Amino acid sequence: MKIGILTFHRASNYGTVLQAQAMAMALQELGYDAELIDYRPEYNERTLQIRKIRQARTIKTVLSIILNRAIYGKQLKQKIQNFMEYIGEMNVSETVMYLPNEVGEIARQYDVILSGSDQLWNERITGDDMTYFCPFKHSCKISYASSFGVSTISEKRKEQIVPLLKEFKHLGVREKTAQIMLTELLQIPKEQIICVVDPTLLVNREMWLKQANPRIVLPKGGYILTYYMIETPILRAITRNLKQKTGLPVINLKPSKRQIIMHEGKNMMWAGPREFLACYAGAKYVVTNSFHGTAFAINFEVPMYVSPLPFSMAGEVNSRLIDVLERYGLGARWIPEMADVKCMIDEFDRETLQRKKEEQKRESIQYLKLALGD
Repeated sequence: MKIGILTFHRASNYGTVLQAQAMAMALQELGYDAELIDYRPEYNERTLQIRKIRQARTIKTVLSIILNRAIYGKQLKQKIQNFMEYIGEMNVSETVMYLPNEVGEIARQYDVILSGSDQLWNERITGDDMTYFCPFKHSCKISYASSFGVSTISEKRKEQIVPLLKEFKHLGVREKTAQIMLTELLQIPKEQIICVVDPTLLVNREMWLKQANPRIVLPKGGYILTYYMIETPILRAITRNLKQKTGLPVINLKPSKRQIIMHEGKNMMWAGPREFLACYAGAKYVVTNSFHGTAFAINFEVPMYVSPLPFSMAGEVNSRLIDVLERYGLGARWIPEMADVKCMIDEFDRETLQRKKEEQKRESIQYLKLALGD
């Protein structure tokens, strides 16, 4: 059986690239012949390019590019290079596709088309591109951990996607919000929409360590690892609190301009996926508002403190942070308000976490085996 994985896999985003790699690794570990369909839509490809001043359309964009160059220097270029090297080693189809109709043509080469994971169904990301809903003829379409990234969609969007979703033999989604949405959209029992774990959690810590950069120099005694999608006052307060309590140094995976200017820790803007994994391997604490930042803290069993993204940026995306924490019995690690920083808990029950990780992984593998064996 040959499986074609249709997902985001080319972007300068740790979660995007690593979830794609994890999906392929998990299927291969189960004994399937699986590869990533090398579809390269423009909205992902542009994240792998350094913005040039001549491409800027507004004065604001020009100033932003100049400021980024002044603060980050060559680190942005090195980051893209590290991502491209990692992506270049992934198991992808021989054929490269740039247009949606090209995906439909290559789909016939596979026994199964698996759409997932990530926010493939989020219109804010893909726009009018319906590729990840598989709008082509194929005898076996399934989804794994696909996400809408929102809790409501327009009536027009519903009309577009309902006929396509009805062609899927099995639907596995990442969040409860997506499960509820599909139940209502398709008018089917909730039990027919399965909530599964992100594919990065199907791959164990030992397998990820084999992909980490062994040459990266990090503090041997441990450190506080920050991974801010966007810096917020709550995240700053959590990090400051932890540093005062523990005396540990700070490593910033996605440093803000403020962190660099104020010299608030070691900055890793240049880090690619392999360096990302190495940073998690040695961390004593993780402070984040990223979904995959949280998922890898769970996988590596690092005590994490998670706070919300600003609503203007995230919309309903914060629900997935709460969902993943509660799924693993880590609801107390959610710090939604500044006042909660003073009440941060120190206890971290690894035994319970390990048990829940195994339970969740087993159930998700069971879904995959059922869907692929049907």
